[in-house]
Amino acid sequence: MDYGGIEKEETLKGLIYEDYFSKFGYEPNIDNIDFVITDKKSRGDLFSEGPGSSRHLLWAEAKKGTHDIFSMFTQLILTCKKTYEKGDHFAPPWLGCFDEARISFVPFHDILPVFNETDFNWNTTPSNHEAADFIKAKEKIKNLIGAKLRIFHFGSDSSDIREFIKAHFIQGAGPSIHIPITKDNFVQIFIKWVKEVKPFINITKETWSEFKDKGILDCDFFRADLMSEGGNTITEKLKIILKNDNYKFQETISGMLFSADIGFTDTGAAYSRFWNRYKRPPAKEFQQHIIDRRDLLVPQNIREVKGSFFTPKIWADKSKEYLEQVFGKNWQNEYYIWDCAAGTGNLLAGLTNPYNAWASDLEQGNVETIQSLIDIDENLNLLSGHVFQFDFLNDKFDKLPKGLREIINDPEKRKKLIVYINPPYAEHGSRTTMTGSGENKTKVATEHYVYGLFSSLTGAATRELFVQFFLRIYKDIPNSKLAAFSKLKYVTAENFIKFREYFKATYKAGFICEANTFDNVKGKFPIGFIIWDLDSTEFITNAKTDIYFNDNALSSCWSKGTKIFYPMPKNGLLVNWLRKFYDNKSKPIGYLRVNGPDFANNQGVFFTSFPSSNDIEQHFIINISEKNISEMCIYLAVRHSIAASWINDRDQFLFPNNLYNDDMDFTNDCLIFVLFHGQNRIQNTKKGCSFIPFTEREVNAKEKFRSNFMSDFLENKTLAPEAQAVLDEGRKLWVYYHDKIKTNKAAPVDASFYDIREFFQGRKKNGTMNTKSTDEQYNALIKNIREALKSLAAKIEPKIYEYGFLKK
Repeated sequence: MDYGGIEKEETLKGLIYEDYFSKFGYEPNIDNIDFVITDKKSRGDLFSEGPGSSRHLLWAEAKKGTHDIFSMFTQLILTCKKTYEKGDHFAPPWLGCFDEARISFVPFHDILPVFNETDFNWNTTPSNHEAADFIKAKEKIKNLIGAKLRIFHFGSDSSDIREFIKAHFIQGAGPSIHIPITKDNFVQIFIKWVKEVKPFINITKETWSEFKDKGILDCDFFRADLMSEGGNTITEKLKIILKNDNYKFQETISGMLFSADIGFTDTGAAYSRFWNRYKRPPAKEFQQHIIDRRDLLVPQNIREVKGSFFTPKIWADKSKEYLEQVFGKNWQNEYYIWDCAAGTGNLLAGLTNPYNAWASDLEQGNVETIQSLIDIDENLNLLSGHVFQFDFLNDKFDKLPKGLREIINDPEKRKKLIVYINPPYAEHGSRTTMTGSGENKTKVATEHYVYGLFSSLTGAATRELFVQFFLRIYKDIPNSKLAAFSKLKYVTAENFIKFREYFKATYKAGFICEANTFDNVKGKFPIGFIIWDLDSTEFITNAKTDIYFNDNALSSCWSKGTKIFYPMPKNGLLVNWLRKFYDNKSKPIGYLRVNGPDFANNQGVFFTSFPSSNDIEQHFIINISEKNISEMCIYLAVRHSIAASWINDRDQFLFPNNLYNDDMDFTNDCLIFVLFHGQNRIQNTKKGCSFIPFTEREVNAKEKFRSNFMSDFLENKTLAPEAQAVLDEGRKLWVYYHDKIKTNKAAPVDASFYDIREFFQGRKKNGTMNTKSTDEQYNALIKNIREALKSLAAKIEPKIYEYGFLKK
């Protein structure tokens, strides 16, 4: 099927509808959503969401021409969030986008987590793809759904598209007076419930605040409603249950919080009106998912402060494979397991010996969720008496169940105890806190018994919640085994040196996966599952982990290579090497802006001519002079010649050995690499530019340069072919620039590489440089430079490891 050359978007939409969706209803432009497919059999019946409306099956973005899929999805999500929250139309099971070449689908419930994002402006114009907030939103959406898209090409995949629609778009299941509750719409129904039912629950603001302090939230009342039939909750193991259409606390906690049943200020009228619309309880196939995802009903700020991260089933299952690999096929019968940060228990799903497993959590609500799951999830094999509330960072072990306490008190049994956890992650002064976009977590990280016990012994590392778990396990459950998900900085980072001097353990096995596959985790960095034997006197030397990638639906994964994480060596970081070449006496020809010591901070490392006053005050600025230019270029090239990825994100740049001193090729390669790299932001100043690598004659300049330092510096240097290729391609760009400015008096003759890029590419309204130019010859020239630069980077890379700037 060929849709190329269509002049109007409406024409394309009509053709796609006729070719693929003609058996369904079609409503264009609902709330600025381009393309809405409906179950037209439900039109006007009692199942519909409003007079004359239909049950929506697909919301899609449509564009004539060909476009980036993630830009289209971002525009759609920015648009449909308002429709979703307004609630006039229930969310469909699918979102989609299409242009003249492709159509793509993603389940609606997969994009729900992005609705909680707060670090970009949701009111940004959805069609302005160049806006900074649109770009931020696109990056987050790409990270969230990039591996989950179903993408089909018109023509070659036409039959597959039809089969997909036939299999996934249920056609009119018949009229019903109640709307079913599914994993796609339960969050949206909760939002409506908060507006329509919660205000009439007979609870004062002060009491709601008291409940919140106890870990009881409005979502617990909603879940009592949701999991009910005939006015009574079908399980009595939730935090709150419904009895005869009134709320009741579990008897074990009712005396602490509220002695009587809780009713409504309007005798339940709003409650009845609301639930008359929905079929309760949800179908059995959705119940486990909905109960497991209580976290989606908890306000984002609460989830972040408590550091809750939902462990995807694929990684929970994979971790058990590694436990079997280390402890043998019969490990569940020969060892004891305790998850002391169990959340809703997903890490323990799949265990087969309930008599050897315990689960505890700080939140009583999570404990009750696990206990309710025991009855309805045959995959969760736990004993109710082995699931208990316990504040691991504060409570004494005499509060533990007898069987677990006896294991911990017995030195031999303790060696057979595996503490199996995905501990909460929060720290004093997180990155979002420091930038003003997050909530301060000081109390979360520093008000625990464990923090007070270890802060003077293990230093700044103690501010991390997951480290506090590790420290208490090491001290109070000596010689046990630790199997934990966490960041890897406790193995590698400089501020964990004191921790590693105290925490001695033998590495047994482990793997890493990408952090943003975990719910509520942002960014691209490795999360590791590592098994340690704490019956050890060894310092941590390294952790050699397998690398795992996941597939589209997080239902399978594959291993690709290994990654070794090393502790900080004695001679320290690359910045310590750099200090040997500081030059505060000579006249600066530019400035190096430095940042943190790992790949995660590379974007903050660059050359500049105009440092900010804040960077100067924070001592992030180092003078570049004619005396230290080679070393400054080595530093910048080492930081940028290897591409950052989630795998190397936390790798530390280190103090090198002395072998590089005898390699002039390496020094020259770094110099040329930096001259033509995007992080070289040197600009023409009133005194000219010292970073022009060519003479005036070479580039046909119309006037003399005010500085010939760099061309003189390069004179008589023997360059490797890869470096010479970059220089040759760069010369073509300079020649083209000087030809263009012959009649342009405003364009500087002393233009740097950055100045030339700015001249051709221009800037957006927000001040950032455009990524491309309207000048196609320039685009071709800059592309050639970048290709040559890739070859030079590939030549530099092995020497970075050989000379010790990084460890492989």
